[in-house]
Amino acid sequence: MTIKGRHDLRVRMRRRFFDFRENQAAVTTRAEAATPATSAPEDDLKAALGSLYPRRDLPASVSTRFVKTADKGTVLNVSMKIDGETLGFDELGGKPRAVVDVLGIALDDRGQFSSFRQKLEIPREVILTKDSRFIKWTQSLPLPPGLYQVRVAVRDRQTGRTGSAMVWIEIPLD
Repeated sequence: MTIKGRHDLRVRMRRRFFDFRENQAAVTTRAEAATPATSAPEDDLKAALGSLYPRRDLPASVSTRFVKTADKGTVLNVSMKIDGETLGFDELGGKPRAVVDVLGIALDDRGQFSSFRQKLEIPREVILTKDSRFIKWTQSLPLPPGLYQVRVAVRDRQTGRTGSAMVWIEIPLD
């Protein structure tokens, strides 16, 4: 691509940088002929984790803070939250439960990362008896100082809905 009137300059940009729905439909149409129509749950979770904008089919949020410990050094605490009223509950073991898969990553400015995976089994009575409808949990990651982008993706196994969230945090040297 060139700039009109400036043939000595070229415009360069990353492919598929902008997440436009029209472009996704065109890519999907071409890809449908080569691949089956169903995607694996793992693929949905990875797509939500890598999406340019947060996915909101299953509302999720993330916050971070770091603590310095004597034995592990700097530890990043990643706190996550999802809306329990949006979950699909199924009879598992005689009691209604929702099963949510969680995938998270802390990526630093040099391309190094630390990731985690969790499976949450949430009984329906937890949602009904709590004062808040939100499910909260935390994951700890020992990390060196640096600038980090923390991303989290969640997927409800019953409904197949996904959600994602991201935040930046800087862990100082001292």
